[in-house]
Amino acid sequence: MKLTEHFSFEELTFTNNADLIVRNRSDAECYMKQLKYISATLEEIRAILNVPIRVTSGFRNNALNKAVGGSPTSGHTKGLCADIVPIGVSIEDAFDLIQFNKDKCPSLKKCIKEKIGGAEWLHIETKTERFQPTKFYTTNNGKTYTEVS
Repeated sequence: MKLTEHFSFEELTFTNNADLIVRNRSDAECYMKQLKYISATLEEIRAILNVPIRVTSGFRNNALNKAVGGSPTSGHTKGLCADIVPIGVSIEDAFDLIQFNKDKCPSLKKCIKEKIGGAEWLHIETKTERFQPTKFYTTNNGKTYTEVS
């Protein structure tokens, strides 16, 4: 089911954990409004980067979140976050482009450049209130974050 032009419910609820995918998708149905919000934010980012985006992690129910070592307070469990990798643009360049063009992404609440154990991705969080500030962070361990201004 399409949530926006380029993002689907299936993509935002996918997991490689075969034991948890059915339950994760079932639990995600209660978060359709939030999944539409994050999809809209991803559309704004896709327009800034002008490349396709691969979602590596979207909605995670509590069991899946625990299985992947996510924070108990993770926005993934509320359908408000997605981890992404742009296709054809480096994580570093994508982070810089999003930060430079943040006015073109009014629904973006948080963008975190994560680099952990050789893997890199952008963690994207959508706003739930119009006037929330947009913030940018980096992390190399997923536990400590440095704000980038």
